[in-house]
Amino acid sequence: MTTQIASSGAMAASRRPLGAAVAKMLRRPQFWFGLLVLLPVLAWYAWFAFGPLLRAFWMATIRYDLMDPAASPFVGLKNFEQVFSYPLFWTAVLRTVTFSVTVYLGTLPLALFVSLCLVSVVRGRGFYQFVIYLPVVVSYVAIALLFRMLMDPQTGQFNQILSALGLPTSKWITGPNSALPSIAMIDVWKGLGFHVVIITAGLLGIPEEMYDASKVDGAHAWHRFRYVTIPLLANTLLLESVIMVMGTLQAFTNAEVIGCAGDSCFWISRLVYSEAFNNMRFGFATASAFVLFIFILALTVIQIRVLKPQWQY
Repeated sequence: MTTQIASSGAMAASRRPLGAAVAKMLRRPQFWFGLLVLLPVLAWYAWFAFGPLLRAFWMATIRYDLMDPAASPFVGLKNFEQVFSYPLFWTAVLRTVTFSVTVYLGTLPLALFVSLCLVSVVRGRGFYQFVIYLPVVVSYVAIALLFRMLMDPQTGQFNQILSALGLPTSKWITGPNSALPSIAMIDVWKGLGFHVVIITAGLLGIPEEMYDASKVDGAHAWHRFRYVTIPLLANTLLLESVIMVMGTLQAFTNAEVIGCAGDSCFWISRLVYSEAFNNMRFGFATASAFVLFIFILALTVIQIRVLKPQWQY
């Protein structure tokens, strides 16, 4: 009995300072001034960010009628059930994951290698970064037209080069098995400069004293890379991983503009577009987009939990 009274008294005592602190904060004019300054930003986010998200969720729970939205019947979670029972949805998931993994494994090691080369450059580093970054700012429509010409199975320059070297030619984007790797290769080339700039900045932020200390301890180049560069670059690599996974899972423009053979590039974003604007099934398309959002959110949280370093320097 005495123990219960003591514990309840301790809980009440712990609550009183918290309530007193909140009351003290509310009495401060700085709090109300800060809230007044942040109010327009909060209102903007509520209206333009969270508002459309809530409206999209509402659209995913109805059978949306474009001609008469007010008369759209409520169907609850039926649209989500149809998404998981839709045969092409799992095809789209498989194609999306395959494309994302291919671009990820092709971009991150190459960007890290190029960044390591750039860090060792004393003069002209800015010019090299500009050249590597240039494809990032070029319109994807122009890139698509260029590679459709280069990858033409009959007259494309890529096959002409392969033939001149005595190597077998490829159907590239017109082949059912080669279309997805071809689009992935284009994405790696176009987005490489963006990732090189971020990783190079991370490498330049590593203190030189770390490398000097490792050299004194007798570490050779591979040991310095393995035990100094990679651990101290962990936060940058985490950022790169999250950006790449989010971007590749939402890929749409590349395959839509360049074109692929059959359903080899039928990704979730293309499924959403096709169901919404070709079949006019806006509720189903919105539910598919929400499934993609949850998938990306889950992968992002997993990456942060697994790859985030437990220390800082």
